[in-house]
Amino acid sequence: MPTWTALLMLPFVGVLLYGFVAFDRLLRIEYKENRSTWEIDGKPVGFFWGPRECSWIRSGTARGRLSFIWLFRTPPWVSHSFTAVKALRHFRLAVLIWNVGVLLSLLVFLSMSRR
Repeated sequence: MPTWTALLMLPFVGVLLYGFVAFDRLLRIEYKENRSTWEIDGKPVGFFWGPRECSWIRSGTARGRLSFIWLFRTPPWVSHSFTAVKALRHFRLAVLIWNVGVLLSLLVFLSMSRR
């Protein structure tokens, strides 16, 4: 990958990391304020955060499932907390920006490689 492509992606990587932090913030709220829902969700672990009772494989699988589901569905408990609403909005926005960035970088790379 050319250096300019990596440089183009760098801001988007920062946005993706911010999305991981927003997801972890949302997950921590679920853990603290809605423990039974967190357990039903499979005791998911965050990208950078996880309670002791998490298992490496099951909790990671639950994280992957929730990080996809929460992009399109809002859990009922989120509406009870302004912080949760904000974290979910930031998570979704970060994932959207990341995906647009990847597509733009791919288009730029393809257009440059045809020359």
